[in-house]
Amino acid sequence: METHALTHEFKTLTALRDVNLTVPEGALYALLGPNGSGKTTLLQILMGLRRPTSGRVSVLGRDVDHLSVEDRSAIGYVAEGQPLPGWMTLEQLEAYLAPLYPAWDRDLAGELRRRFRLDGGRKLGTLSRGQRMKAALLCALAPRPRLLIMDEPFTGMDALVKNELVEGLLESASSEGWTVLLCSHDIGEVEMLADWVGFLDAGRLILSEPMESLRARLKRVEVVTGNGAAR
Repeated sequence: METHALTHEFKTLTALRDVNLTVPEGALYALLGPNGSGKTTLLQILMGLRRPTSGRVSVLGRDVDHLSVEDRSAIGYVAEGQPLPGWMTLEQLEAYLAPLYPAWDRDLAGELRRRFRLDGGRKLGTLSRGQRMKAALLCALAPRPRLLIMDEPFTGMDALVKNELVEGLLESASSEGWTVLLCSHDIGEVEMLADWVGFLDAGRLILSEPMESLRARLKRVEVVTGNGAAR
């Protein structure tokens, strides 16, 4: 996934300014930034839902405007508060989605259902917030996407549910070699997940590098002096 000189303007606001972003294949890339920094606009452009004012965008090695149906079916998406059809059970939703995705893996869906302790026969409208996010993640991962895009997926979740989701995501992404782009404003969440990190502020990408490189640059060294003071 790559952007070159990407700019997007609304009538009275420049949401993105000359963004040059590269997400390496197989990376778990976390894009940090405060609310209003342009993260959601960038995701919409990457998914082909919004046309940029200027610049180029390529996803899965193709211009985003020329993605085929097969290409688009290889992109998974999960977002905070993602709506699910409350009148359906999870099993019914899986049965509805499976024919739409040639790579849908029923065995993987079953494995994720067990890992997340989800009842496939229960209506989605009766699930807790954490359970609904688990169901959304299952539906995004079961087609074995080459690229998974996540927009603030863990916001407001308790630590136990978040850890379960993170563990499931890490295991799946690592074993399958998927590329993941995660938008977040939670640095602790990013440290658990990412091997690459970028920071978007006021529409500008001001940082993009491997997490290990960033940790090395920002490492704090404490020296204890003779009187016990640290500096």
